Amino acid sequence: MASSSTYTYSTRSKKIKSKLKLDFANPCDCGYPSRIWTSMTKDNPGKEFRVCPNSTDNPEIKCKFWEWVNEEDTVNKKKRDEVGAQSCEVRAQSCEVRIAIMDHDFNIYKKKIDEEFDKIIRKISSLKTYVIVLFMLFVGSLLRA
Repeated sequence: MASSSTYTYSTRSKKIKSKLKLDFANPCDCGYPSRIWTSMTKDNPGKEFRVCPNSTDNPEIKCKFWEWVNEEDTVNKKKRDEVGAQSCEVRAQSCEVRIAIMDHDFNIYKKKIDEEFDKIIRKISSLKTYVIVLFMLFVGSLLRA
């Protein structure tokens, strides 16, 4: 998922306008998406390399991340993106299955709790009846005495 935007930077001699490419699939050591630059040297003209965005923006924070971009990386990235999309779909289906299982389990436990609650209510009702009967016997014995 490389994203790019227009980026202007200055050198001592001239102003250069280029396309900034951010590589989210290959983050730098800081965890930021690496920037892809194109080499303008005699030894490597036109060859792309990755650097940390901090290496050019903030001189105080110097991440030493730097690596060449290989053609193989581009092919592998497309494959990773395809596999990633399939993986997301599989994870979504897996989540749906887990939710269905948890919903089923919840309903079973809710039914068991409702049954236990009904038993407790019946028990309380019968105990309440016993308490009323005992109270009436107690009051009756007080009145006879």
